[in-house]
Amino acid sequence: MQSESSAGNPAPPLSSAMSARYTLQNHPAFGEPLSKEDLYTLVARGSLARGEMCVDEDTGLSHTVGELVSGMRPVTQSRLNRPAYREISPDHDIRDEEEEIEEDEEPEEDEKYRYTPSGEVILRHAHPSWLGYTKALFLVLLLLIAAGLLLAIQLEYAVIALLCATSTLIAIGIARYSHDYIVTRERVELIWGIIGRSSKEARICDIRSIDVYESGLKGLLGLGTIDFSTAANAGIEVQFKDMRQAHEVKDLVRKLQKGVDPTED
Repeated sequence: MQSESSAGNPAPPLSSAMSARYTLQNHPAFGEPLSKEDLYTLVARGSLARGEMCVDEDTGLSHTVGELVSGMRPVTQSRLNRPAYREISPDHDIRDEEEEIEEDEEPEEDEKYRYTPSGEVILRHAHPSWLGYTKALFLVLLLLIAAGLLLAIQLEYAVIALLCATSTLIAIGIARYSHDYIVTRERVELIWGIIGRSSKEARICDIRSIDVYESGLKGLLGLGTIDFSTAANAGIEVQFKDMRQAHEVKDLVRKLQKGVDPTED
């Protein structure tokens, strides 16, 4: 009887599983249901991150975009589909060879960009400038001068001053590399910390104001502070402090808001 009941309830056809559609959660640009192929295409173009959440309309379960496209061909290794066979004349051999060379060069252009753990292309990655720590660098300079003067008087004191200068310089380096400023097609993000890493981000589409401040000695040195504010928060959402080329970063974010792809420049 069990075999008859199992035979009477056949498994759903494969076509129904392949036609499952997915709806992105809280995404301002894509409100309609999408297929797996649509999700893969958006990830390949950089318009959608692998960490975005979507709902399967057939089962009601939630998945990340990365889970749905993980079984498909990786984005970084995608290539143009070519016909299995095409009859061509010898006159087009040179042109076809040039096209193959161009296709081989495309991955090299992609390799100059790094990716976040969620699969987003990193358009700008920076740290606070060394010149942003002017007081600490001035202290290092004084300690080095003192070490040079004490070298002729007493060697022990000169070594102590030199060790203090080295320790201060190492502390500046640690403080600088513990702050990361990241800009992708989807968001701007501030990451800080040494052992425990914390982060704060704002979506490109949610940014309403971008303020750049350059003043005093740091302004003369080409350093600026960028404040990103969103509609959901009246205050500063993300701040890039003591950053070089601050106005260029602002222009980059404005281009992303207009839909311009900087990787095609």
